[in-house]
Amino acid sequence: MAERTCILSGKTLPRERLIRFVAGPDGFAVADLAEKLPGRGAWIEVDADSLRRADGKGVLQRRVGAGLRDVEDDIGRIVSMMRGRALATAGLARRAGCLVGGAGKLAAATDEFVGLLAAPDASERELRRLSSRLGVEWVTRLFSAQELGSIFGRNSLAFVGVHAGRSKNLAESLRCDMDRLGAFSASSGCQAG
Repeated sequence: MAERTCILSGKTLPRERLIRFVAGPDGFAVADLAEKLPGRGAWIEVDADSLRRADGKGVLQRRVGAGLRDVEDDIGRIVSMMRGRALATAGLARRAGCLVGGAGKLAAATDEFVGLLAAPDASERELRRLSSRLGVEWVTRLFSAQELGSIFGRNSLAFVGVHAGRSKNLAESLRCDMDRLGAFSASSGCQAG
């Protein structure tokens, strides 16, 4: 995995632990979550406090020639963009056959799973049972039951399993998106759900 250096801390980290910023056409720095926008980019750790410090010190202005418009508004916008990106990745994973929705289907599944998405209000007991039965490597509770349901075209869903073998790249992308969202929302004080 390619690594980049945070312009604030100087730490060299994997790309999924950083956010790339570029100068936008309006003269302000914008988060480039897909890492595909043109221009010279600068990388900052996935941490709202790092972003606040970088803005306060003018580090983005010096590196990309543009600062943030309003750091607190931008943090909220970044959380929203991360959430939308993670939901879109989950939708792609569902269409590719990488996701199985519902506790009943997961309890009966014989496939190998790497991850489990659980609604924040889902049963803790059922979560422990499914995690153990499926032998998942990671669990996240960042999506609401309504968001999980929307991935499958339902009103709500408490549990969604992520397959290991059907599309490893898509499953890994989903895990990375969820990790980024979790880290940034926790540090920003924004509600994850």
